[in-house]
Amino acid sequence: MPLSIATSALVGIRGAPVEVEVDVTTGIPAVRIVGLPDTAVGEARERIRSAIRASGFTWPARRITVNLAPADLRKSGGSFDLAIALGILAASGQLQLKGRSIAAVGELALDGRVRNVPGALPLALPLAAREAVHLLVPLEIAAELQGDGAGSISGVTSLSDAVALLAGAKRESQSLARSVSLRTDPQHRVVSDEECELSTIRGQPGATRAVLIAAVGRLPLLLEGPPGVGKSMLARALHGVLPDLTANEASEVRAISSAAGLERGSSARPPLRMPHHDLTVAGLIGGGPRLAPGELTWAHRGLLILDEIGEFRRDTLEALREPLERGVIDLVRAGRSEQFPAAALLVATGNPCGCGELERSDGACLCTPAARRRGSLSLSAPIRDRFALRVRLARSHAPLSSLPRGGITTLDGRAAVKRARAALPPVAHRVEMVDQRLLQRVVAPLTEQVSGRGWGHLLNVAVICALLNGVERVGEAELAEALHLTGRI
Repeated sequence: MPLSIATSALVGIRGAPVEVEVDVTTGIPAVRIVGLPDTAVGEARERIRSAIRASGFTWPARRITVNLAPADLRKSGGSFDLAIALGILAASGQLQLKGRSIAAVGELALDGRVRNVPGALPLALPLAAREAVHLLVPLEIAAELQGDGAGSISGVTSLSDAVALLAGAKRESQSLARSVSLRTDPQHRVVSDEECELSTIRGQPGATRAVLIAAVGRLPLLLEGPPGVGKSMLARALHGVLPDLTANEASEVRAISSAAGLERGSSARPPLRMPHHDLTVAGLIGGGPRLAPGELTWAHRGLLILDEIGEFRRDTLEALREPLERGVIDLVRAGRSEQFPAAALLVATGNPCGCGELERSDGACLCTPAARRRGSLSLSAPIRDRFALRVRLARSHAPLSSLPRGGITTLDGRAAVKRARAALPPVAHRVEMVDQRLLQRVVAPLTEQVSGRGWGHLLNVAVICALLNGVERVGEAELAEALHLTGRI
């Protein structure tokens, strides 16, 4: 009878259950893999044959049929190798499973070693959640899965190690070097405080304050101004003041990074993404034939910086409308739908025109009309309205060396942000911190200039200003600062 072993296929950033059914019968020796496999899965027969022989087992000279169910789900990558190899050994009588429920994830090397694969963590999570299942995974991710599953989880280093474990025999030593390392990504590295020290930014106290407010409320921030005023430095400094991820957030970010084949290790720092301005719509929100996620998802729970936002394609920027509102991305392609998390803090910087001198009173800007349309001022009204904080930075007339250093360090700012986040009330209760008479007297004259979304931004910023100031109620100073930082006055 055909034998079945559970595994999973990567769909976006989640693992979809797949059953590996193996049938070994008499006939002309051949291996057939069915179930909508791609080229990498089809080539698994050669890797598995070599791995089985190198591990001391016999390759059955019979007709072998491998079915990857469900048949309508496209399978890609080498994560099915270990499950297929164990199925062949069990179906040929070389491994006795004794009715146990087995699941496996991992790629096989020609010498029988079990390699880690991109997306191993999200691939293993749905399998680990099954009751009474024995899950075999690469040794590299076994420690991350401990405590997350209902069944037993074992890390294996080779095919022979996996067979010995299932057979109950003494296992070979696991003190082996890592068989393969996933590629590292400089976008995910931890940015040190020295590189983006907040106190080194001179002459921009208002923008520094906006950085802290954006970090507390996870509010989109737009920094505009001529070149050299510190827009990019402020954007990078914002990453430094973001608090460390919680345990649940860190686990979520590691799973997303694993789906991209990136390695974060045990870092608790939020991810940082800084894509080039040639970014496409699919690169930002995801898409393509496999519904792969984009930069917004890779920056989930972290920071996404769009430097020189005026240089990005208009259709790419317009794709930000719904994700900035909802924090998720729903993609539908050819009858398939996927939802990707996108709770990233967006920070954009931009020059008002190509040369950045458009707003100078002496008429120094010599840009052509086309160059002016590439400036940040050309952003559409819906996109601009989604930035809760809009700060204009001006070039100081005094020498930079004569300006005072910032009054708050990155570490102090991170601590202040963490305290303010802990004290931030739910959205429904934030209006209670504002005196309604004060709100009517100060803000009522601006009713026609502020959109409904703008009212929400104004309230959130005013409440955060009060928390950073250490007061329990929003006063005139906090409300005036909110009006200024949100670009309403």
